[in-house]
Amino acid sequence: MRRILLSLAGIALLALPAATSAGAAGGKPGFLVVRNAQGDGGLYGPPVVTLVVQGFVLGRASQEARVEIYQLPSAGGGGGSTAVGLDVSKAVVHWRRFTGTRYSGSAFRFRAIGGAYRVVVRGSGVSLFAGGHGTVVLHGSSVYRAADGAYAIGGRAFRSLPARPLDLPIGRG
Repeated sequence: MRRILLSLAGIALLALPAATSAGAAGGKPGFLVVRNAQGDGGLYGPPVVTLVVQGFVLGRASQEARVEIYQLPSAGGGGGSTAVGLDVSKAVVHWRRFTGTRYSGSAFRFRAIGGAYRVVVRGSGVSLFAGGHGTVVLHGSSVYRAADGAYAIGGRAFRSLPARPLDLPIGRG
């Protein structure tokens, strides 16, 4: 776990310019860390993380997961999303009027850097790090509350994922 967090922190330093450009939009950018997220229903259950952010998202799925990434219109434009791993498949998905990419499998890494994104994560064994301005809806397991993962926002202490959907801001603006 420590290796994962150190890797994500190192990648975050490379993504700092994206967070800085997000900060130029107004207000102070914030950060979100999610460790080993797990929800009810697996790949077809409710999302464990639904994130809308102007900035960046870096993550890893160690177990079976499905991640949908939609690039939203932003003033800076640019950016993009990718995923790498031996067991990852890619498909085109639609949400409202936006087209995105769904990555599914296990043992893969994903990222969305330099723009505005909507990221929806289902499954288990997902860790992610996000920075910028936006909102997140977190939803852990209602059955296995002690083993559903943890989250921290803005450098605060880690807390267990909530059993009911919880909507929180990231950054100040």
